Amino acid sequence: MTVASHLAALDGALLGPRRIRRCMIAEARAGLHDAVDAYRDGGVSAERAEELAVRDFGTVGEVAPSYQAELTARQGRTAAVLYAIVFPTMLFGWDLLWSTGAVTWPRGPAPHLVTALAGLQDVVTVVVAVAAITLLAVTFRRSVPPERLTVAIGLTGAIGAPLCGGISIAMNLVAARSTAHLIMTSPAAAAAFATSALVLVVLIWQSVRTLRVARAAQAH
Repeated sequence: MTVASHLAALDGALLGPRRIRRCMIAEARAGLHDAVDAYRDGGVSAERAEELAVRDFGTVGEVAPSYQAELTARQGRTAAVLYAIVFPTMLFGWDLLWSTGAVTWPRGPAPHLVTALAGLQDVVTVVVAVAAITLLAVTFRRSVPPERLTVAIGLTGAIGAPLCGGISIAMNLVAARSTAHLIMTSPAAAAAFATSALVLVVLIWQSVRTLRVARAAQAH
């Protein structure tokens, strides 16, 4: 097997952050080429040198688990950082819009149910952020299996994001007319709603990807 085909097979067996994966493959390529050069300097033919270098490097089944474990740890850490930043930022952003008057509820104060749901969403957001920060700290401890930790991080986002989104939808359904009026008359409110929806999609996508990477590690 040639170096190129071996690396292609290894790359295809891995799942995780693209930039990190490319760096790993690049490092492996450099190491294999160094091995090929060493064999060539010893008088071995080019084809045989590649075969020997690949043999020394190890089969995909032998080396992929360690590569995947590192990718899984990096994916979990990336997701945890995202959750730790985005959830409280969204909470602070909406609070800032309401407190500064950039967004105001039409036709008087918000209904009591909307206020209660808003309070519930604040609690959920804080819980998710604290969980993400805690799990992020744990990612720096090598004693915890990365696949289990990454599953926990992925579930934090996979549960937290749809839950916050569901509460938001419920709030807007309770006061559908006021919400529609707010969006149509306030550019700041329309932008805030659109941004929140986009962020929610990104969080869910990141959560699904994180769980997929963790599952790939478990498969190895």
